[in-house]
Amino acid sequence: METTRKLIIIIVVALLGLTATAQDNQNHSLNERLYKAKVRELVFRLHITPEQQQKFEPIYRSYCEEMTALWNERKRPIKPSTSTDAAAMAKRKMEMQQRAQGIRMKYIDRLATVLNASQVDRFFEVESIIQKKLKERHDQAKNQ
Repeated sequence: METTRKLIIIIVVALLGLTATAQDNQNHSLNERLYKAKVRELVFRLHITPEQQQKFEPIYRSYCEEMTALWNERKRPIKPSTSTDAAAMAKRKMEMQQRAQGIRMKYIDRLATVLNASQVDRFFEVESIIQKKLKERHDQAKNQ
């Protein structure tokens, strides 16, 4: 009887692990598709040549990975119950924005080695537009 119980527990744990792995694979696939769509949009809007794109993509992937890691650190927003809580939340948000700005500053020089002046000038503007569109679509899907 004890052996059967242990076997059932092992099977349940294994199935949970498989489910989590499948979920991770789905998320990775979705993230990869979003990344590729963002690259296509940037290439189109900034008129990036195929030669530039070869050098641009590894830099942009690294940038996206750092930004994603930063934003994944966020905690779920909760309604602050006191003004002290609200101030602490506002400070955390500003710290995240400051760190994001630091990442942008780090990558602007790398991008300048691949993109021309006009492309560098417009990169963060275009990237911001793409991010806003993605957020709008995500919010619409969530509300339906």
